Amino acid sequence: MKVIKFFALSALILGFASCQSGQKDENAQDSTAVAEVAVISVDDLLANPDSLVGQTITIEGVCSHLCKHGGRKAFLVGAGENATPFRCEATEEMGGSFPQETIKKNLRVTGVLVEDRIDEEYVKSMEEQNAAAEKVAKKEGNDANKEESCETETKAQGQDAAASFANRMADYRARIAERQAKEGKPYLSFYHLDAKKYEIVNDEK
Repeated sequence: MKVIKFFALSALILGFASCQSGQKDENAQDSTAVAEVAVISVDDLLANPDSLVGQTITIEGVCSHLCKHGGRKAFLVGAGENATPFRCEATEEMGGSFPQETIKKNLRVTGVLVEDRIDEEYVKSMEEQNAAAEKVAKKEGNDANKEESCETETKAQGQDAAASFANRMADYRARIAERQAKEGKPYLSFYHLDAKKYEIVNDEK
């Protein structure tokens, strides 16, 4: 009888522990669900992006500009007239582009945060591509010095869109050298979101 009572008591204890464990798992899932729908402002994201690289996040901001190449890139800005634009790139998962009606609208975009690094090798690659483009332009009788760039994306990287290509490459090199001296990192870090989905948020104010 004592053995039977012992096993019965053990079963009750294990059953209770199992219920408790199940309750903890449900709570953990609830917490995760809440974290997944948490929205980060563009300003807060740009203030500390490193900790979120590689994670799926949802950000919110006003779409200030769409790239003219099919709307693949949308730039979101936070508060203030001189707010830094943040690039969101449409993935095939969301159709490959942002529609024109998103311009000047408050958007909520979900995707994976990606770090883009610009180092000396990258700068040299850009110079080689530009030189090749100039040769082609000269051969075709076009303006060999015409170098096309997105003004909004240039601003996002802290550069003057009116500056020449050579001056912008020199700016990259100067900033890379400065960061290496201060932080030991021989590259510049910029960030964008590989967008999986978006929604237009109605302004209820």
